Amino acid sequence: MAGPVRDGGLQPLDRELNRECREFAETLRELFLELGISVRRYATRCYLNPGTLSRYLSGSRIAPWQFVEELLHHLDEDCGTRLDPSALDRLRRRHQAALRTAASIGRAVQQLEGQLQAADREARRAGAREEQLDQALDDTRQTIADLDARLVRLESRPLLPAPPAPADRVPPPGRTEPSDHAEPPDHAEPPGHAEPPGRDEPPAPSDATAPPDRSTLLAERDALAREVDRLAEELARARDRAACAETRCDLFERQLALVEQQQGLADVRAPAVRPLEEGLPPKVLLVDDRPDNLMVLEAVLGPHGHRLVRAESGPDALRALLEPDDFAVILLDVQMPGMDGYETAAHIKRRARTRDIPIIFVTAIGTDPDHSMRGYAAGAVDFIPKPVDPWALRAKVAVHVELHRERRRHATLPAPTRHVPPPAHAHAGTGTPAGAKVPKAGAPSAR
Repeated sequence: MAGPVRDGGLQPLDRELNRECREFAETLRELFLELGISVRRYATRCYLNPGTLSRYLSGSRIAPWQFVEELLHHLDEDCGTRLDPSALDRLRRRHQAALRTAASIGRAVQQLEGQLQAADREARRAGAREEQLDQALDDTRQTIADLDARLVRLESRPLLPAPPAPADRVPPPGRTEPSDHAEPPDHAEPPGHAEPPGRDEPPAPSDATAPPDRSTLLAERDALAREVDRLAEELARARDRAACAETRCDLFERQLALVEQQQGLADVRAPAVRPLEEGLPPKVLLVDDRPDNLMVLEAVLGPHGHRLVRAESGPDALRALLEPDDFAVILLDVQMPGMDGYETAAHIKRRARTRDIPIIFVTAIGTDPDHSMRGYAAGAVDFIPKPVDPWALRAKVAVHVELHRERRRHATLPAPTRHVPPPAHAHAGTGTPAGAKVPKAGAPSAR
């Protein structure tokens, strides 16, 4: 019995707490342990379910401030412990920070998981469509190959001689042709009686059973060739959609991992200081026609070391991008007067120097499939709804900034050089003889 009473029957702290929630839960546990009673006994006193109280003290649920005040009142009554104003203010700030970060991180995870699921569905649909088009393209090409083989056989078939005319027929041996003055035999047919067809000549082939001529096969082949071109274009578009959806899945997985890392045991650390050779941090372009929205974005992203560039309209954003070097990402509002976000994105993607800068649409009109498809068609790589979730926003920007740094590091690496072994005479120390030609790298040996 001594063990459970000594620690009050407390459950261990939740392993997935962020720093703010952990600090508040630890303070709450210290206050509870001063009472010296078990969790079940105190739950009975407060008219709470023991499981609910256990979740409050383990940090998996944030206790309401009313519960904190009741706990402080019981401490004052039972133990004479009273917090001074500074300690009470510190406890209140920790409670507010825990409420803010716990709810926000939960919303951020839910938002990113929803985006990941939508991108995964789009990737699977595009992949299935790609397989269908690929199979249809193979079948059509096989049909064209069969037609080509029929055309070759048709062109190589020898021409058959025409059948002889009826007047040129030769009578069989022992039979003479009747003369013009001979009497008609008794069994001769009366004048005007026609010979029944099929007695002496084979019937002519009907149009229904006649093989198609060369012009018909060529026309069919041309139609199939046009179908191949159409299927190939549609297949290329389906592959692009599948590749874009896979890229978005990768981005959302990175963002989720970053948010979950911030939600885990480790404290949320400030961004690591980059080596001096990497120069200034990348720039982030913020585009919104409302200054208060820009202030919110700057307040969320400013403390994390990003170089923020403001633009209050689409034309301002295009002017800021006249020197597009070192922009890692663009946060672009959709609903702006004059040039809206879609038109601004189209201008950015038409410029050769800015078309590769990723664009995240910041929108209050929803992220339903219609708006998403229009945004992706305009060149966006991601969406973030308003009101902006700070954890999701920081994760999205941090991922694109890190990708930009990786591209910048790869661009500064020296190109791989091909090692060329020295000539054999160089190892002997004789040098190149006068007048001799130096063999080119990769040239075959004289041997």
